[in-house]
Amino acid sequence: MKSVLLLLVVLWFTMATKDVLSQCCTAGNPASTNCALGNNRVNVLNVTTSYMYSYSDTYYRGTQQLDKRYTESNFDYSSLALSYGISSKLRITADVGYYFDKAQRFVTYDPAYTRYARGLSDATVGFSYSTYLSDDGLFDIAQAAKITLPVGAFNQEYDGVILPIDFQPSAGNYKYNFGVVLSKRFTDSPISIMSSNSIDFPQAIETKNTYHKYGNLYSVSLLGIYQISTSLQGLLQFRFEMRDRALNGVIDNLPAGQSKNNQYSYINSSGGVIAYISPQVAFSFFRDWSVSFQYNYPIYKNIYGLEQLTNRHSISAYISHSINFGTGVEATELEDEVKPLSMVTLTVQGNCEMCKTRIEKTAKTVKDAYSAQWDAGTKILTVRYTDVRPDIDEVEKALAAVGHDTEHHTATDDAYGKLPTCCLYRK
Repeated sequence: MKSVLLLLVVLWFTMATKDVLSQCCTAGNPASTNCALGNNRVNVLNVTTSYMYSYSDTYYRGTQQLDKRYTESNFDYSSLALSYGISSKLRITADVGYYFDKAQRFVTYDPAYTRYARGLSDATVGFSYSTYLSDDGLFDIAQAAKITLPVGAFNQEYDGVILPIDFQPSAGNYKYNFGVVLSKRFTDSPISIMSSNSIDFPQAIETKNTYHKYGNLYSVSLLGIYQISTSLQGLLQFRFEMRDRALNGVIDNLPAGQSKNNQYSYINSSGGVIAYISPQVAFSFFRDWSVSFQYNYPIYKNIYGLEQLTNRHSISAYISHSINFGTGVEATELEDEVKPLSMVTLTVQGNCEMCKTRIEKTAKTVKDAYSAQWDAGTKILTVRYTDVRPDIDEVEKALAAVGHDTEHHTATDDAYGKLPTCCLYRK
């Protein structure tokens, strides 16, 4: 089941994207483009910590890379994200970030000068809701919304001078994000695809005398997921993003009742169009743990204005853990919504209804098992999985451990001897 649930987590994480420009010279949280971690089970809390390193040193004008190098920047950033499944369709989310080191070097200075910022960044809260699921469970549509809260450091100084707005750890403003995700899985295929579309609406930053508003961000992405094995995934994401120009201005600080002459204008060298590719690998272990590594590389840039510093690349690492607060019934509620992708049959020895209950219950405890049905007459167990490549050997081992012989594993005498008298099938 985890392979399907891993897909559903994208309903939130792909909504949390910003453009590549924001990873070099915009305040606030950098992009979160992780597409593999977590799950959507009811009453299950998913906790994800991440680390990102980003480096920027290339200047662009339009689609042309300039042979200039005025400044370069990098940052080390970490975040903590939480998501909780309220129902099989509804999930709430929250996250907060921290900059351990945000540096900007002016390489043309003699000697070169570097300024730093660090501290708490922004926090977000939101939800995602599945609005449509096909009868076969292979195609779904979900909508998501979130709000970014400027809880971190904003008026930070370095060498006694207040840092520019776009270099602060916090963006200093509220942001609203709305999006829709379409995902498609295929029966008996290790490949799944997903498309994400979102719009980010930053609100204005108003101080005593100044006004600044980042441009809206429009994002479209296409994600391919390949299930290499029961615990390993390969992912490849293509994302296209466009950000409007930012707006800046001066506010007249006049007493109430007097005519004000506020002046606003678009910042010419801001905004642009970015496309990039993000390969990723994800590995799950110990049933409720996952790790993921991702590389983000811009493949196309069309930058507005005379010139802008843009991102060269970034790398990210994620680790996720799921904590089940349910009773088991609630935690498997997704079975009403998610359909199996594969089915296996095997022979399991047993006698009666007590055997049937024990065999089916044991088989369903195995990772990715969706349902299990055992026939006492034919001794055939049918297990359906939400993974196209289930680990059948794991089921047989689990059944042998509770006293039932299978095709490839024989229960120990000790395990067999613990069965009730009516369940003793050996002659």
